[in-house]
Formats: sequence, C-alpha cells, structure tokens
Amino acid sequence: MAIVINGSGTVTGLSVGGLPDGTVDADTLASGAGGVDGVSSSADATAIKIDSSERVAIGNTDAGNYYSSADNLVVYDATDHVGITIASGGSDKINSIYFADGTSGTAEYEGSIEYHHSTNTMLIGTNHATVLSIDSTGAVTMPKQPAFLAKLAGNMNNIANSTWTTIEASTEIFDQNSDYNTSTYTFTAPVTGKYQFNAMVRMENVDNNTDFQYVVFSTDNRVYYGLQSWRQTADVPQTHHQLAILADMDANDTCRVRVYIANGHQASDIADTSIWSGHLVC
Repeated sequence: MAIVINGSGTVTGLSVGGLPDGTVDADTLASGAGGVDGVSSSADATAIKIDSSERVAIGNTDAGNYYSSADNLVVYDATDHVGITIASGGSDKINSIYFADGTSGTAEYEGSIEYHHSTNTMLIGTNHATVLSIDSTGAVTMPKQPAFLAKLAGNMNNIANSTWTTIEASTEIFDQNSDYNTSTYTFTAPVTGKYQFNAMVRMENVDNNTDFQYVVFSTDNRVYYGLQSWRQTADVPQTHHQLAILADMDANDTCRVRVYIANGHQASDIADTSIWSGHLVC
C-alpha cells in the first residue's frame, strides 16, 4: 500500500474508519468518522509519501528518485534551502540535531542553541548548547570541548629549593569549557578520557650548584617527569623546560605543573613567559 498526502487536500491509498479506499479529502479524513488528527490540506505540494516498500519521503514529489531501497526515510527540499531540526526537551530544545542547506540566512536561538538557517551548517546540541558544528567547508568545531591555555601573571622569584612548587599560571588565554582554576592553578577533568598536556617553563638565574631540576605534570593517577641535570661552572641566566604527555584521567581528576630544584642557593626564578595547556583528545 502506498499513501500520499498532497497539497490539493487529498490522501490517496488509505482506508481508515469507514472512509473509502483511494482518494480521500484530507479535511474529511481529519474530521470525519474514524478521522485522523493532524492531517491537513494546508500544504501546497506533496508533503509525505509512504510507498509500498514502507519507505517514507517528506517534502518529495517522487520519493523513488531520491532514495534507494536501503533508505527508509528521506527528507528533501528541491529549493536547496531545507532546514531540519530533531529535538527533545520541549520548546527550549535541550538536545537537538539541526542542519540546513543554502547560501544565506539568519541566526536564531532556541534554548541557547544557535541555528544558522540556510547557511550550509549542521549542528548537534546538548544541555541547551551547541556542542558540535560542521560548516560549509567541512570544518568541525566543538565549542564545549575541554581546552585551555594559561600563563603566569608575573615572575615567581627565588623559588624554594628541595621542595615542590606549583606553577602559578593565573592568567587564562582561553578556557573553552571552564575546567581550569586560576586560583589553584589546576585543571579538573570534566569526563574520563585521554588528555594532552603541554608546558613550557622558563627558569632564570639558576644557581650553578643546583644538582638537577624536575618539571612534572602531577595528576591524580600518576606523575609525569621531565628531568634536567645541572651542575654548571657558573650561574645560568635562563633555561627552558619543554614537557608534553598524553595522560589518562578519570572524571574530576586534577592536573598541575610543578617544579623541583635540588640543592644550590635559593635564587632561581620562573619567568612570566611560562605557559601550559591541555585538551581532551578522546
């Protein structure tokens, strides 16, 4: 059996509630004996077609031209300006999938999710926010993906020897999901996953009697060490530590960058150009 609801106000191929088979006036179908709520003749073209293979086409005048036997549902618009939203959560669309085709349009908001109508865009939103966007070039962005970059607000001078010191990166360059704390200089993993961390720590005025320096990523699961042996013939004006690691973290685990200076005089500084960053990989 094939069913077609079209813009002339007729439904074909349907037998329901004592109404005759074949062509039935849509308004009669809605209000007559055995009527079906939600059937309307207000469309100006074929709106829905269900063919004998139980394939459903919406917005198609000839569904067979637009899907194969493997396609059970197709939504199509011949003007190339179709916009489709699949949403849950009522009118505020707490979770949604949206996509549109075309070359121009305006942005609208539903529950903090931005819809660029007719701008070749696909959006996926959860918890009232767009979490994935694919634009007309195929570029994918994830506005809520955990990612941050932080730096020192000023030098940390005369770092204590033979003790662990946390890098006081209190200035955020960006913090995409608000997971970095500028007061405790700590990143907290919002979800369990693998996180990439990178750090560049610049040390200045390093005493020549220093035995070695550690720069580490200290996480709840484990500590990742970077070691630099020392013992120079004279004090060193500056040196750099580069450290990178892909770390496993559980939800609510934390990560900090810490340094340890073994022995020597308490004279070393951590320069304000020191930075560190992190992001969720998978």
